[in-house]
Amino acid sequence: MLGGASLAAGCGHPASRDECEAIFKRSAEIELRAQNVVDPKVVEERTAAVRDARGKELIDRCVGRRITDAAVACIRQATTQEQFDQCLE
Repeated sequence: MLGGASLAAGCGHPASRDECEAIFKRSAEIELRAQNVVDPKVVEERTAAVRDARGKELIDRCVGRRITDAAVACIRQATTQEQFDQCLE
């Protein structure tokens, strides 16, 4: 999750913890959907498991990196890994 994705460089603002948590959660949802895991309870359980294992590290690497409001909005609407990745280019 958040597999090597870099946040938009240059303009924008430093990513907040809330934005990074939303990015993490959306990334997990998209990755699980790609694995045909769509049951909301299972998605929540698996997302929580990854958050417990590596979430702090991933979110901490995100906080403070530059991101635009447009990228955050794009991520919220992304439904595939390709769309998610394009949001962060």
